[in-house]
Amino acid sequence: MSNTFATRLKQLRISVDESQINFAEMLEIPVPSYRKYEKGEREPTLSVISKFFEHPKTKAYAHWLITGDNHPNATTSTLSGEGQYTPQLSEEEFEQQFVSKAKETLLFLCHLGWFKSTKTANFETSGQLLLRDLKPMLTNSFRKEKRA
Repeated sequence: MSNTFATRLKQLRISVDESQINFAEMLEIPVPSYRKYEKGEREPTLSVISKFFEHPKTKAYAHWLITGDNHPNATTSTLSGEGQYTPQLSEEEFEQQFVSKAKETLLFLCHLGWFKSTKTANFETSGQLLLRDLKPMLTNSFRKEKRA
């Protein structure tokens, strides 16, 4: 699979489950210009690129979108100066963000062809099931980091 800006842009748009029109409007980019970026017919200006770094749905992927480095993934834990994990979110906020990221990742993997996405697939429920299965492991990992 190609790793051009245009390809990554399309992958990002699909991973956040938006149409070209909605994605362009969300980022306040004219739709005809956005379509040219996604087709590789035009390179974005710095002001357009900055929109990806500023929007909450795309800022975690902006570096990857521009460079192709650091494939988008779940957020990393925050470490304090002593190298200990410092929780930034309540448990409920963490769970909501986990399910949202799991959904985005599953959609992204479907776009890459790893899985087949269907209209009947419920990625929200899939994210909740992943959280249920991984929560004991995550909880134990956080406790170990806090003790270290």
